[in-house]
Amino acid sequence: MIHRRIIILLPLVLFTFLFIGSCKKENKANISIPLEDNAIQGKQASLFTVRYRPVWSSQAEFAGVYVAQKKGFYQDKGLNVIIQPSGINYPPYENLQQGTSDIGQMSLLTAVKCDAEKGNLVNLAQITQRTSLMLVGKKSRGINSIADFEGKKIGLWKTDDRLLSLIFLKQNKLNMDIVDLDITINLFLKDGIDVMNVMCYNEYHQILQAGIDPEELFTISFADKGLNIADNGLYTTREFYNRHPQQCRDFADATMQGWIYAINNQEETVSTVLEEMRKNHLPANRPHQLWMLKELSNDIQIPNNDIGILQESDFEKAKNLLAAENMPSTRQSYKSFSLND
Repeated sequence: MIHRRIIILLPLVLFTFLFIGSCKKENKANISIPLEDNAIQGKQASLFTVRYRPVWSSQAEFAGVYVAQKKGFYQDKGLNVIIQPSGINYPPYENLQQGTSDIGQMSLLTAVKCDAEKGNLVNLAQITQRTSLMLVGKKSRGINSIADFEGKKIGLWKTDDRLLSLIFLKQNKLNMDIVDLDITINLFLKDGIDVMNVMCYNEYHQILQAGIDPEELFTISFADKGLNIADNGLYTTREFYNRHPQQCRDFADATMQGWIYAINNQEETVSTVLEEMRKNHLPANRPHQLWMLKELSNDIQIPNNDIGILQESDFEKAKNLLAAENMPSTRQSYKSFSLND
């Protein structure tokens, strides 16, 4: 009986073994990776990852980065650039210090002020060479001169971008009711405030798009009032730079290469910007983004200034302005603060 059972079971065991073996071969075939995919994965793995934090939501203000990424300028430098979320809740300086970002974008005045605490910021490139910040008021609200600001309501952003506005009010001995603003111009349009700070490339144009003519507005450009402190620059920490100096310089070079391409190919660039905005589920307006890019192009290309270079005179102006107002300021020298050598 025992021998008969063994004889009967042997074919079943052999059948089961062969069946399982065929299944394993089939599964192995199903998970094979095409050679071209392996090549792509290998190339990506060889790139150095840089986490970049813009200062604001996706728009033409960061066109050079989008172009550099799309055109492969970063990849040509061996970089895999991750564009991180941005906005009021993601201040670049704090993210750099926390190690959650590698390179961030911020204004020169913000960088000089924030650097007072640790003294470890490094300017990798200065994208814009002057400020685009303005104050704008409605003439219909009785704003026809600086003196008319007295006692009125002014809307200021809840970020360090309000610094120049606060300094301007103090220098002109103006007492105003300050209202914190997020990212909207609605309060200004509905007469909830009398004056607000704007960027000429952004909120100012939004006000015009809302149907208000330039002749109906009283405007002050800080660049014309002795407060011309350059806006957007690329920054990292001294620690990150010391570990990865070549990658930092390569990121700055590729970004400025992207900006040069953007300036010379504005219609194409705006299409790239709109793609980025829609990817992040933001309202995308071609005329507004084209206005923004054109205005920024004028701030990037300044006669007698090298593109991407932080001028020593601008650095000293920012330091001296903060010191005069008894505000925190970096203790670094221009040579240690800037790598534009």
